[in-house]
Amino acid sequence: MSRIEEMIRELCPEGVEYKQLWEVTVWDKKFNAVERNKQKKVYSYKYLLASELFDLEQENGDVRLLSTGEYIGWTTEELAGEYLYEGEIVTIPWGKSIGAKNPIKYYKGKFVTADNRIATSLNTSILSNKYLYYWMMSQSDAIDKFYRGAGIKHPNMKDVLDMEIPVPPLAIQHEIVNILDKFTELEAELEAELEARRKQYEYYRNKLLSFNGITPPSKMR
Repeated sequence: MSRIEEMIRELCPEGVEYKQLWEVTVWDKKFNAVERNKQKKVYSYKYLLASELFDLEQENGDVRLLSTGEYIGWTTEELAGEYLYEGEIVTIPWGKSIGAKNPIKYYKGKFVTADNRIATSLNTSILSNKYLYYWMMSQSDAIDKFYRGAGIKHPNMKDVLDMEIPVPPLAIQHEIVNILDKFTELEAELEAELEARRKQYEYYRNKLLSFNGITPPSKMR
């Protein structure tokens, strides 16, 4: 039996409780299609357009630029100005083109955001933000189906907030997060190794096929 199974038997012998997402999270705005009683609290953030966000980029900055896509960048507190926030959050993009990836992101620290929908735990003694992130990652395909529209698609937030999330005791959430963090670190190491091998392959392929510096037989006499 795995460690997680042992903890479940010990800490929640009656089974893991499920909650609808709106019961355990706070989002960055009130959504029109969502009943008011499902959003009694919001945490608002000013956001920047993508082009404005990229303009803030500084190589040695310590403030994360949270785009709606795969882009990762940094800026400084001075450049961030009134758009500077700090917290532990999970984001999904508000708008994305048809066929584009649906990057779900986690960040803890200082940040500036583009037009993301931002979630955080309503009560971190009940729901861990990092656990929330990994669960949303596991539901990425389901969330992607909630995006609607032609051209630029937007998520139906009522469907998102009505999703059911398993909420085991916090000790179990932390154990799950620790396990998945280790796998994430291993994956990053493997990707770095693969990239190094790819560059090595390209170097030797190009060198072996260029024949530079090799004297033709006709000139060896």
